[in-house]
Amino acid sequence: MRERFSKDEATNDLGLRLRMRSEERRICSQHKQLGILFEWVLDSLEAGGPRKTIGDFLLFQTALEAHMSVEEEIFFPALHGLCNDLEDDLPNLVSEHSDIRTILAGVKQRLHAADTDDSRLALFNLATRINSHERQEEDVISRVTEGPLASLGRMSFEAEV
Repeated sequence: MRERFSKDEATNDLGLRLRMRSEERRICSQHKQLGILFEWVLDSLEAGGPRKTIGDFLLFQTALEAHMSVEEEIFFPALHGLCNDLEDDLPNLVSEHSDIRTILAGVKQRLHAADTDDSRLALFNLATRINSHERQEEDVISRVTEGPLASLGRMSFEAEV
């Protein structure tokens, strides 16, 4: 059975998907910027030790927290609005944000303890977790923004139901 969509509904959907594609680029750009900040933290650890690294780490932590908050409060709900079959993916990503926050607290404790080897290990474990998480996020996002856009380029506003 075919259901006919109004031109306005299809145009609004396409407009939202295009905006989400723009947001996807912004999220990926932020991931890269966070990586640069993280490298700065690692360089700081090597140059000055854990206690001198705390300020740089707090800057990174603040930037990462702001990034995760935007994803949780704005970006993920918008993705869910476009594609309601993300009911498992998005809560899992938010849960991982919680885990990452816990790991961040542990790294900060290690830096305050001033053990360079423990701090380095904690930072590398954090980096591994964040890299894996970012890949998962980018995969979920691309499933919503890239796949459906190609099908919206046609002139027909009919869809299979």
